[in-house]
Amino acid sequence: MGVLLGLTRSLARSPCGQRAYDLKPFYRGAKVTVIGAISLKKVLAVMTMNGSMDGNAFEVFIQKCLLPQLWAGAVEVN
Repeated sequence: MGVLLGLTRSLARSPCGQRAYDLKPFYRGAKVTVIGAISLKKVLAVMTMNGSMDGNAFEVFIQKCLLPQLWAGAVEVN
């Protein structure tokens, strides 16, 4: 999943009978990517990174985070 930290809300609340005003600036926030692996019983691995996921980052996740947590006979499906 990904999270865009610079997004603004599209809805607002105001006192009854008054209009809500706000500025909606151009997006300038950071992007955070979260990747994880679960089994039927627990969370096996989680990795966060700034920016977008690419093939190299996915390989690091598999090698450094996921593989050490797997047991004999475990099957990975991606």
